[in-house]
Amino acid sequence: MSKTGQETLESKAHRMIKEKIRCGEYQVGQRLIEADVSRELELSRTPVRKAFAMLTVDGYLEFEDYKGVIVKNCAITKERYIEMLDVMELFMIATIDKIEAKSLNFSNQHLFDMVAKFLSIENPTDRECMEYQRWFINEILSYAKNEYYLQVVNQFYDDLLEFGEPDVFQSAMKLFDKTLDNYIACGRFIEFHKFDEARAIVKQIINDRILFIFR
Repeated sequence: MSKTGQETLESKAHRMIKEKIRCGEYQVGQRLIEADVSRELELSRTPVRKAFAMLTVDGYLEFEDYKGVIVKNCAITKERYIEMLDVMELFMIATIDKIEAKSLNFSNQHLFDMVAKFLSIENPTDRECMEYQRWFINEILSYAKNEYYLQVVNQFYDDLLEFGEPDVFQSAMKLFDKTLDNYIACGRFIEFHKFDEARAIVKQIINDRILFIFR
């Protein structure tokens, strides 16, 4: 984002409202009235209206009939994270099934290249670990030739990076080394047509996450 002094009025309104939501000043379920927010932020109603629209797209606000603009419950809790993991497991297993059924050629080279890249990071952040997971899953799912799978998974990671609670991110950091080994093993099993082993690795990756979060 541009420096504060160079912000447009709608960008400023977007930033200020977002900060108030994230710090809890605007709480989940609270109705935001355009005129009131404008007075509070000392901005005209037009940039506030535009900010409402932007934040609705971002997932922070939603519009409800007869109520107007409401602060949305956007946090990715442990429970929501596990629901998303279950969906990803289904997509991954379905993709491995397709690779097996259609005898598709799978190359593990991209996985090795990405592993080398991440191993060069001395102290990877939780977000870098999450982005690696996103990349790996996208790499596998690309073989399904199903845009829906990719859209769902990428929206999941966008939401996770934006709204994930601290415990969710800790699972990425604490299990990073083990997950890295599992990803390598999964790719190797697929490449050498050991599909049952690959499916077992996918389930292990998901189960490790669930067990860590509810430890």
